[in-house]
Amino acid sequence: MDFNMKKLASDAGIFFTRAVQFTEEKFGQAEKTELDAHFENLLARADSTKNWTEKILRQTEVLLQPNPSARVEEFLYEKLDRKVPSRVTNGELLAQYMAEAASELGPTTPYDRVLLCCPSWS
Repeated sequence: MDFNMKKLASDAGIFFTRAVQFTEEKFGQAEKTELDAHFENLLARADSTKNWTEKILRQTEVLLQPNPSARVEEFLYEKLDRKVPSRVTNGELLAQYMAEAASELGPTTPYDRVLLCCPSWS
């Protein structure tokens, strides 16, 4: 095991300097580092893509894992000769999320174009 004390001290110094800068920026005591407008746009787009992907992933998990209580409810309505209340199915909700994500993100990347195509499959 190679233990380099100089590298450790250097890394600790860099970490401390960045922590101080971040804290000063948050408290308004220092000027915030200005980022390129293109980079800001990419950052916002990446956050939006991440949020929509997580939302679609959660809804996909809901779709793949059957809900026993919904099945019991449908069974009871069937046995009681009552009409099952209409509600959005998990597949329709997933398609809706994909369509909303595609419209928000726009057709600029292959991921966005696939999202545009998917709701038509359901």
